[in-house]
Amino acid sequence: MKLTNNKHLSFPFRIGNDGRAAQVSSLEEHVQDELIQLILTNLGERAFLPEFGGGVRRLVFENASENTGVMAKAMLTQAISRWLGSRIALEDLTVNIENEKIEVELKYRIAGTEDTRIMRFQRDGG
Repeated sequence: MKLTNNKHLSFPFRIGNDGRAAQVSSLEEHVQDELIQLILTNLGERAFLPEFGGGVRRLVFENASENTGVMAKAMLTQAISRWLGSRIALEDLTVNIENEKIEVELKYRIAGTEDTRIMRFQRDGG
């Protein structure tokens, strides 16, 4: 949610140190928070929006295999397209698996800008 002072409410909503609704200072930071929330939310986790979420947390206990990588890529691509497709343009999504480590790299651009952003996640096995 954009406020009148060009700031955005933090997502997820939280209370700041001053006791007011926490804000982020830029659209880029706001979109990044939305993206993280989407990826880390399990399907069915939101009471009134059960289809919201990336669903990849359920893959945490899967073997670090090529199949897991393909599934993670498909789940993330679908979730981002559905829930943030009007906010960002997903330029590239790669999933690399090496030994027991899975690394996900998202390359995206906020709609209406030319500024490309990269976000990386990784899970080490063991």
